[in-house]
Amino acid sequence: MPDASGTRVVSTIALALTAVSLAALPASGQDGDEVPIINAPEHPLLQGFRWRSIGPAGQGGRVDDLAVHPTDPRVFYVGFATGGVWKTTNNGTTFQPIFDSYETHSIGDLALAPSDPEVLYVGTGEANNRQSSSFGYGVYKSSDGGASFAHMGLSETQSIARVLVHPANPDVVWVAAIGHLFGPNPERGVFKSTDGGETWRHVLAVDEDTGATDLVMDPSNPDVLLAATYQRQRTVCCFVGGGPGSGIWRSEDGGETWSRVVGSDLPAGTMGRIALAMTPADADVVYAQIEVAADQETPLSEDEIEDWRQLARVDSLPPDPQWSGVWRSADKGLTWEFRSNENGRPMYFSQIRASTEDPDIVYTVHQRVAKSLDGGRTWETLDGYGHVDQHALWIDPADHDHLMIGNDGSVDVSWDQGETWESLRSWAVGQPYHASVDMRRPYHVCTGLQDNGSWCGPSSVRSGPILAQDWYQVGGGDGFYTQVDPTDPAIVFVESQNGRIRRVDLRGGMTQSISPRAPDEDRPEDTNIVPVPPAEIRWNWNTPFLLSPHNPRTLHAGGNRFFTSRDRGETWTMSPDLTKDIDRDAEVVMGVANSVPRCSQFERGLECALSRNDGVSRWSSLTSITESPIVPGLLWAGADDGNIQVSRDGGATWTEVSRNLPGGTTRHYVSRVEASHVDPATAYVSIDGHKNDDLRPYLYVTRDYGRSWASISSNLPSFGNVNTIRQDPRNPRLLYAGTEFGFFVSFDEGGTWHDFMAGLPVVRIDDVLVHPRDNDLVLATHGRSIYVLDDIAALQTLNEDVLASEAHLFDPRPAVRWKNEFQRSRSITGDKNWTGESAPPGTMIQYYLAASTDVSIEVSDIATGEVVRQLEGTGYAGLNRVTWDLRTNPGPEGGVRRLGPPVEPGTYRVTMTAVGATYTALLEILEDRWLRAP
Repeated sequence: MPDASGTRVVSTIALALTAVSLAALPASGQDGDEVPIINAPEHPLLQGFRWRSIGPAGQGGRVDDLAVHPTDPRVFYVGFATGGVWKTTNNGTTFQPIFDSYETHSIGDLALAPSDPEVLYVGTGEANNRQSSSFGYGVYKSSDGGASFAHMGLSETQSIARVLVHPANPDVVWVAAIGHLFGPNPERGVFKSTDGGETWRHVLAVDEDTGATDLVMDPSNPDVLLAATYQRQRTVCCFVGGGPGSGIWRSEDGGETWSRVVGSDLPAGTMGRIALAMTPADADVVYAQIEVAADQETPLSEDEIEDWRQLARVDSLPPDPQWSGVWRSADKGLTWEFRSNENGRPMYFSQIRASTEDPDIVYTVHQRVAKSLDGGRTWETLDGYGHVDQHALWIDPADHDHLMIGNDGSVDVSWDQGETWESLRSWAVGQPYHASVDMRRPYHVCTGLQDNGSWCGPSSVRSGPILAQDWYQVGGGDGFYTQVDPTDPAIVFVESQNGRIRRVDLRGGMTQSISPRAPDEDRPEDTNIVPVPPAEIRWNWNTPFLLSPHNPRTLHAGGNRFFTSRDRGETWTMSPDLTKDIDRDAEVVMGVANSVPRCSQFERGLECALSRNDGVSRWSSLTSITESPIVPGLLWAGADDGNIQVSRDGGATWTEVSRNLPGGTTRHYVSRVEASHVDPATAYVSIDGHKNDDLRPYLYVTRDYGRSWASISSNLPSFGNVNTIRQDPRNPRLLYAGTEFGFFVSFDEGGTWHDFMAGLPVVRIDDVLVHPRDNDLVLATHGRSIYVLDDIAALQTLNEDVLASEAHLFDPRPAVRWKNEFQRSRSITGDKNWTGESAPPGTMIQYYLAASTDVSIEVSDIATGEVVRQLEGTGYAGLNRVTWDLRTNPGPEGGVRRLGPPVEPGTYRVTMTAVGATYTALLEILEDRWLRAP
């Protein structure tokens, strides 16, 4: 295991900063106006910066739960798998995030106290069990309707599937904790508190691999509870979703003691994930949706198997009470009756609900929404809602026609039992994995999102806000990497899961698959790879690819081999296998060999693994690739099995260098390899251990092509794996790191890290880049879409000389005096619309002060010497930023302060007066020559 500690490197910059007071300061707007921001950084060099959200807004955000006010359904809360908690008080017209500054963003379940709906419990850590799942930090409680939260413990549960609150006492609460996804731990099962979460008792514990995945309460008697336990574990390679720990449990004393429900016409096989539902329409009725193997049945003959397969092809299989489906109890779970085999991808979904008015109306949610009118015997599939992959369903207890579902697209509402739907999409809660940019003005950002394809949209617009309609789709499936030809923004490259790379021509309206193709037995000549690969290519679910920084016609892609194309993906060359090439069938998870086959309805009476390897179709594959921006053909590659490879000859030969990490190579996932922008021998790597149940941060640097490595994790938070690292292209000492819970910057190449979250919610950061012309930071946040931080040129040019001075004025970035873009003028009314934030008009005037002082700023026309604008600057010790909107001084008109007219394009002088001295810099204002009419 790599060493998480390392020798801290302290630079002159770091030493100079100790003389500056560390105070959290607000951002500065026009004329020094202060705008309060969340998660304001404490570092004086980071004050004045503020992240802004640009979308996309209609694409995604996996919703895990909904909590609705018991008497006022206009008030409800939405919990996202990686996007925090949001609240509406106006029936979904608008939403506000209320959980942006706590330790985690991942929500498993929400519960309002029925007797006091100001009390909200939040169980953190999504319970979806997928390979990209994030994790939580226990239970939080609000006593003021979400205005504030207190942490109530259970931090090591990591994933919480259900929270129940006593109907008459808000201090009595139960938690169904499923526990660590990627390893065993004791903090799983059912926990109970009788003091509002101050203390907890572990009232149902099975073993360190088995947690609780559902919990329901008898509507007529809160002492009667039913719980579903689930034995499951995922690793970087594999998944097993079932075992002897899975089952149904009953308690008749408020959860103090539990007995396992066995027999009673429940299936005999090994169980997996189970969902439960009860209803006030009939408190004796319980529904259970059970994942189960037919491994205890008599094996079928080959002829019988073929007969069953024939029936399956025409959807005519008979009901099978020993295979996954729905069971019903009429006596509070004591005995059961099989109803049907309705159960879709149980490890990921498994949610069932019964009508609050009619116990025979039942819903299950999986990829789609299924509805039964006869107690689960027969089902119809509903349609018309905004997205597939459903994870939450709420039925109005006062009107069972009123439904809400939560899915991978956000929230959908029905007022007629699912006949018609309204989609709520007024939030930017997408789950991007990566981002790319083009060179237009304003530049566009492209990104691939979980279960929502690939999209492109503007980083800013000439006037007004960014709209959801400004984003356009360029790819389907699960979106991952995108790239844009820097010489032609109409050429976009996109990738969906498992190596499906496509080239998109926006101008020609064409899209073409360009994936490296391995031949198959039937068509051995059908390949575009030289030499022909000897075996099938192993693509990672999140396949890395990139355009060469030296030639945009050259593409690189990573499977288990490194592929290069010199003709935009028409043909490819390849390397040897660069992974450890581990046989994952030799792996063992929870004592189950991965060679054991996935459970099948037809292969009965045999040992099998439920949901075997769900979500991980291949292992031992590349996860990050890069080419040196200064030396063509200097290539790096990292793999999901821990390998790190380097080639110094364009891929002809490779050297494995992860063995040189402190402590030696591991099988941790290599999340990013970053080649230095200034030194060909230097590279940075982030290693993600969370899929091996190691949540610590791992960052390393090599200065000798991988022959040795040093840790630069230093003071990064110990809770939160690292997903990406970048070196600034203009300042080699400036590094950026994105972790599971935030974004960090280092001024001394990893010697010390500082949180850089000004205006940014606590969220998973999967990618960061610096725009090559505009020097903006662009973040792909996996839960809150894309964020941009404007103009970091001051950080890029910061050095020891600047910090040794009393004051310093940085050269402003060239500004554009934007024209009116009339073709974007739209009539979008009302408040039920998302709007993103464009860049502040004008330019940012940035300066450093060694100590607090008064500051005045003048802008003058260099040709005439006329002062066109006077600004009052902020005077904080550290870095200050003031926006000039490219207008002259405002003038009074009828007693009202009016905006001055815009200045003309040209060259202007910025003069700052501080600490008894003047400082000047030139500013270029460009004419908008990039506006294109139809």
